[in-house]
Amino acid sequence: MQYLEYLLLGYLVIWPIYIYLTHEKEKQSVIANPEQRIAVYRITMLQLWLPVMILMILVSQSHISMSDIGLQWQFGLANQIGVAALVLIGGYFLMSLKRLSESTENHQAIRKQLAYIQWLMPTSVKESRYFILGVSITAAVCEELLFRGYLMHMLADYMPTYGVVIISSLAFGLPHLYQGPIHILRTALIGGVMALIYLATDSIIVPIVLHAVIDMYSGALAYLVLRKQPSEIIAEKSR
Repeated sequence: MQYLEYLLLGYLVIWPIYIYLTHEKEKQSVIANPEQRIAVYRITMLQLWLPVMILMILVSQSHISMSDIGLQWQFGLANQIGVAALVLIGGYFLMSLKRLSESTENHQAIRKQLAYIQWLMPTSVKESRYFILGVSITAAVCEELLFRGYLMHMLADYMPTYGVVIISSLAFGLPHLYQGPIHILRTALIGGVMALIYLATDSIIVPIVLHAVIDMYSGALAYLVLRKQPSEIIAEKSR
């Protein structure tokens, strides 16, 4: 194993420990000063792109091939079904966001569902741009390449496929511990689904796009229900 691979694996081990040690302080900082939210977005993107840069160096040095990490496209039935599913999911999400923008009927219920992570979600136009176009796309590309592309490839030399899926999914869930213990499991289960899609399509492309669509939808949904309505702004000014 090349020394950069040890560095990359070390990063994946240390990263959730770092999040565990710092996330509460980060959360309280954003709650006390919401303007810090964009700084958190920037740090998150940097933390994700750094290990991917190491991975790309390994690829450039031919220690790992593009196909090893799923950066290829297979014109098979599985990918065709995947693309069709992405179109349907994307269309459903767009219709859902359209309904939310036209009616506030369900906003309160959604705000309650987002309570555990509300401190991190966008509440302004600028924050929503950072989250949707920055954090969401970064998370989709980087996490899929790291946990599905690289980690599954590396683990495949040491254990059967079911073990690869389980370990890589748990590794994917752990950095999300800032959301709470139950959401580590939820994220790991999502990781398991992404891993199965990756295995079925033999390409990381569909998981990346699906991951991006889900995260972008989450950011847009949060912005729609957490942004201040004109009446709320007027009420604040009158205080």
